[in-house]
Amino acid sequence: MNESYYHSRKLRGRDSCPNCHCHHCSKERKKIHEGNKNNTSNTNTFNPIFNPSITVNISPEYTPTPIGVETVQYLTLAEEGKKVYTNKDALKQYGSSDILDPDNVSTLNLFVNGVLQPPSIYTVEEGILHLESSDLPPKDAPITLLFVTVKG
Repeated sequence: MNESYYHSRKLRGRDSCPNCHCHHCSKERKKIHEGNKNNTSNTNTFNPIFNPSITVNISPEYTPTPIGVETVQYLTLAEEGKKVYTNKDALKQYGSSDILDPDNVSTLNLFVNGVLQPPSIYTVEEGILHLESSDLPPKDAPITLLFVTVKG
């Protein structure tokens, strides 16, 4: 078969010779077949099995105990050079609580200027917050001691 005839047929999107078994035509048919085999838009092989089941055990005799979380916060403003803050320093006008006993809460977090501080730089006891870092907060930086208690 003449090569120019083959290319003119190929450019028009037709198989050059459907019954031809020459090397060139066989190679083209194989390329087209492999392209179709690997093309996911031509086949639908995704057959998911979705069988959700939910079992709800309802017992009229049992009522679960609700659990809850209570949060309380101590608020104050930093003073230059000050390392110890007490209940007297609390900003009660903003809803500040006293400094709670850490043994009576689930967890506590200290924020200075909105940044969570590592527990290694402070200690807390009932009524007292002691900053142990040599790098103290700037004057008027907000100090928030957040107490979280899980109930239930």
